Amino acid sequence: MSRTWKWIVAAVAALVVALGGSTIAYASYFDGRAVPGTTVAGESVSGMTADEISESVSKRVADFTAKMSVDGTEREASLADLGVNVNVDATVQEALSASSSAWSRVSGLFGSEDVPLAVELDEDVLELFVNDLVSSLGQPATNAGIEFDTNAGKYAVIPSFAGHDLDREKIADYALSVGASLSDEAGNFESFETEPKIVTADANEVVSAANKILEVPVSISTGNREISPTIEDRVSWVTIEEKQDSLGEPKLNEEAVRDWTARTALSTNDEPVPGVHNVNSRGDVVSTPNEGAPGYTVNNADQVADALVKALGAGEPFEGLFEYSLTDQEFTTQLIADGAENLAYQAAPGEKWIDINLSNATVSAYEGATIVRGPVPMVPGEPGTETVTGVFRVYLQYVQQTMRGLNQDGTEYVTPDVPWVTYFHGGYALHGAPWRSSFGWSGPGGSHGCVNMPVGEAKWFFDWAEIGTITVSHY
Repeated sequence: MSRTWKWIVAAVAALVVALGGSTIAYASYFDGRAVPGTTVAGESVSGMTADEISESVSKRVADFTAKMSVDGTEREASLADLGVNVNVDATVQEALSASSSAWSRVSGLFGSEDVPLAVELDEDVLELFVNDLVSSLGQPATNAGIEFDTNAGKYAVIPSFAGHDLDREKIADYALSVGASLSDEAGNFESFETEPKIVTADANEVVSAANKILEVPVSISTGNREISPTIEDRVSWVTIEEKQDSLGEPKLNEEAVRDWTARTALSTNDEPVPGVHNVNSRGDVVSTPNEGAPGYTVNNADQVADALVKALGAGEPFEGLFEYSLTDQEFTTQLIADGAENLAYQAAPGEKWIDINLSNATVSAYEGATIVRGPVPMVPGEPGTETVTGVFRVYLQYVQQTMRGLNQDGTEYVTPDVPWVTYFHGGYALHGAPWRSSFGWSGPGGSHGCVNMPVGEAKWFFDWAEIGTITVSHY
């Protein structure tokens, strides 16, 4: 080989080495960066990292304003207003696709690519935006609807109206296009007159069918009373599906009917009430102070519901009858003191109780069937303000109290320093009456309803009685 050829070969070899080194350096630099010639929505991102592209795209999206002309009026809207959602991560990934390998980074030198934004459309948001636009132009086309008139107790029609509308598909295409390109190109839209998709006549037919369900006579008997559904119950039995461009036929909500029947049956059930037998020490039942009551439970609610659903479906009047299963009440036993069966109160052995006998104007203290004090003479309420009768319990006591009230003629009385007061019901009490010189009688000149006692006897009862002590007032 001549010297000239050797020199040429050496020069070529040096050039190859130099180019190879530059290529390696280039490929290394653009690892994870957008290659030259890469643009996103028309703006260069060459050499940018993923974070830098993301920041750039996010800012451009936030700052972008779409320009629109609606019936010649200029309007502006953000991408968010239009329901355009930009997937920044997907956009960045596409912008960096050419730098995914050393070879693709080198081959990227010989071309260019404009990456559109990755966008999705939220049709509900866009629908709201378009509806606002249409409303600003005047009366929009309005579908007929239905509503329940609470005053009239039936369904009524909301009339339809003809009006303006816009080409919604065209606006959606514009939103996606401008969202992907961030183009300054304005969208031009013209409104047009249109009829609603649901007209008043359609709604009238639906309302008529719905009201027929509401008007079917319904009653269920418990054997001693009739139960009918409220209008609110009946409304829950009707289901009407309202779609964007049509009204569904009224349908019977069978589940709601069955639920109402079950709840109604449950409301008529009676739980058994336990009774009480008083027994003596031998276990003999000597009295039944509380008979209790049996329980009643509806046993045919499902059958009644089936028949009601069938009748409503046929538009026929319905009269149902609940049938009941009987549950006998249980009895508890209450031990009483031997001999107490003949007293005004059948007390347990040793139980404290006070006997106010209005027939002979006496007060006695018992423990079980054993009298421990009395009979003590007293003065009860005079005619017109008689002492109350019944079974009560001591609930309040005062060592001394000023008593106030009204006489039968309406005048006020005030009695200061009344001693040893034991209240057993409302304003009725046993107490000392130092102003009286005699006891053991009743009639005119009696008390205002309290049991007047000698002071010493009133103190004894005050000390002996406890809060909760049974007090029986009787004739």
